[in-house]
Parts: sequence; C-alpha cells; structure tokens
Amino acid sequence: MLYDFRLPDIGEGVHEATVLEWKRAVGDAVEEGEVLAAVETDKVVAEIPSPRSGVIRKLGARAEQSIQVGEILAQIEIQTADQGISGESASVVGSVESSARLLEASSEGVAGDSPAGSSTTPDKGRTSTTSSGKTEPKPKATPVARRLAAMEGIDFASIQGSGPSGRILKDDILSEIDSRGNGTKGLSSGGTATRGPGSTPSDMAPPGIRGEQLSTLRRTVAQNMEASWQIPAAVIHDFAVVDDLVESRAALNREAGSSPLPKLSFLPFFIKAAAVSVKHYPVLNAWYDSERQVVEPQDAANIGFALDTDQGLTVPVIEEADKLSLSEIQELVNRRREEAANRNLRIEHLRGGTFTLSNYGSIGGTYGRPLILPPQVAILGLGRIHQAPVAREGRLEVATILPLSLVFDHRVCDGSYAVKFLNHFIELVSKPIRILR
Repeated sequence: MLYDFRLPDIGEGVHEATVLEWKRAVGDAVEEGEVLAAVETDKVVAEIPSPRSGVIRKLGARAEQSIQVGEILAQIEIQTADQGISGESASVVGSVESSARLLEASSEGVAGDSPAGSSTTPDKGRTSTTSSGKTEPKPKATPVARRLAAMEGIDFASIQGSGPSGRILKDDILSEIDSRGNGTKGLSSGGTATRGPGSTPSDMAPPGIRGEQLSTLRRTVAQNMEASWQIPAAVIHDFAVVDDLVESRAALNREAGSSPLPKLSFLPFFIKAAAVSVKHYPVLNAWYDSERQVVEPQDAANIGFALDTDQGLTVPVIEEADKLSLSEIQELVNRRREEAANRNLRIEHLRGGTFTLSNYGSIGGTYGRPLILPPQVAILGLGRIHQAPVAREGRLEVATILPLSLVFDHRVCDGSYAVKFLNHFIELVSKPIRILR
C-alpha cells in the first residue's frame, strides 16, 4: 500500500519550504522516525522524520525545489497485514503496479527517482546544463532570494552568498540591486512606467521607487499580526525602579570574573521573573482557542523572547524557565541568537511558548503596545532602562527605571488580575534577590 506523506505544517504560519537535502533515495528502506529530508523555510531549517516504516517509491521534489505544506513530500510503500517488505526491491519484483509507478516517477524527472536497488542518490543541489553540455550545480539560495532575483532579472553567478555555506540570502540580492542602481522591472530606460497585460500597481511606481513582494517570512509575520489584531486586547503601562537590579547584575558579572559562566545581560532576569510570575498567575500562562472558546492552561512556563534577525522577527522559546538559573537562561539566549543569525534555529525551539517578552528597550524604545502571539494570551513589553526623577517619601530623587507595557487578552483575563501579575513582576525585578532564591 502506498502512503502519501505530505509536507506537514511545521508551525509559525509557514506555508512553503525548500528541500535542502534528501537523506533517503527512492528504493531505500526507511524506519518510522528516521530523518527523511532537511527542509528550509525563511525562518528555520527543519529535519522531517518519516511517519511510517517502509520503502520509498517516489520523492515529491528535487533538492533545492520549493514545496507547499500539504503537497506530497514522498510516497512510501508500507507493510500491510497481507503484504510484507523484506527488502528494498522485494515488493517490486512481480508487481506490475509497482513497476508502473516507478516508470511514472522516472518520467517525471524528480531527483532521486530511480528503480529500487539503484545506486543513484539524491542530488544535493539543483543543476544546470552549460553550452558545453556539462552539468554544473546551481548556486544555493533561499526561496525569497530566488523570487527577488527573478523579479529583477539578476543572475546568481554574479552573487557571492553571505549565508551559511555561501547560501545566497535576500540581503545579497538587495545589495546587488543597490550596487547596480536597479529599479523595478516595468520601468523603461527613460524612467517612465510602462504597463502591459498582467501588470501590477507596483509596475506603475514612480522612477526610483522599487516595489518588493513580501518575503515568506514577512508574509508569515503579516498573517500572525493580522490574527493578533483580532484579539480584544487591553494594555497596562507601568514602571519598575531597578537600581538594585542594575547593581546585582554588575556584582554577579564581577564575581563571575574569568569563569566560563556567560556575562549576564538584563534579559535573563526578565525571563526568570516572567516565568516565576506566570506560575503565580496561571491565567496568563495559557492558550486560548477562539473557535472553541476554550482556555487551555499550560503547566510549563515556556517564555518566548522576540528576536530581531536579518531575516526578520522570530521568537525563540526558553522552556521551563522558572526551573533554570540565570546563567543557564543566558547560555540558551546566546545560543538561540547565534542559531538565528546562522539560520540554524530548529523548529522545536520556536514552539510551545506560553508567554512572550518583547525587549524593544534594547534598541531604545520606552513604552509600546506589542501584539500578542496567538494562541498565547499575553505579552510583556520591556522598555529602555534609564534614569528618571521619582518621588520617594515626599522627596524627588533620580532613579533607574524600567518601563513596562503588559498587553493581555481581555476575553481571558480581567484588568485587576493583569495588574496583580504586573505588580508581582515588578517586585521581582525591583528586588532581584527574590529571583535568586
């Protein structure tokens, strides 16, 4: 029996992926759970395990080819009650149907589709044929970079990729466009917009204005933000006096000295305080299913932190942050940042978040209104730590303050509950000794 394994939804609203590498070829036996292929989205590189044990009869895409969620990634001949699979070619011998399927697969020209038992392995990169008849590998590029290059008529041969293993990224194409002074296709050499059949409004842009289609990542972000905007959310602004936090962080970093422990930023304190606080106020550590109108409390305090990368916004998750030390949290933060910069973030590191922090203060913001990441029910914005006048016992003094903006889903949580949560968070970051207990 043939099982159609369709590209699963790997999360984060991604609808398209590119097959980077096939780990198995047509005719290979594969066990359930073994890695079948590595795929890349505009956020992460993910390994896709086989859902069944059997023999691969067809691959649904070549290496470097894009595939949509729900399309067939591979066809696997699986064992049924009245059929056994003793080897990679056992089910083919004497089977007219299997032979027909293999012939059909070969005629489609899918990379790696060869008769069972063949020594052919999947290509690890797309290829092109030169005028001399020699086959040369095509440059590796992200889906966004390929689309943008096609829109602007740019030859990859002239591009040196800045991504891992020389992979061509969107920014490499944009740099090439800037260096050439290119505008959008559809502008004549004299700078006058020309419009023909099938032209889009972006083709009519004024001279010097280049329209750009949203990347897969930006489309994903846009879809998530549209969903978030539908949430009837409320916001509470407040601030914490964090003189003790500043001193405690400096003291801990001095004590660490030349030890292998990482230098602490403020973020681990915030992640730890948020994790401890949501355990005290579990309504904010939940998922909400709007279709079923069901609140699903979450046991683990998995804290996401918004991270700005060259590819766009992503939100890695620190699992069970309430159980980790500040140094352990910092190590994970550093690792996730590096993985995001190198496009090595695994999909499991983006899943399962129960509460999110948006630390826009690290780039200078003060107060904001971040958008909730569904199905979560709250997000806390962290503003720029700075000095400001505060009143203490009738006296005006200069103190170090942390601006805070708590956005919460008002369908799930009332304002009084949200204020109590925020007060608890403020107590922890104002007196960080409580975080270290």
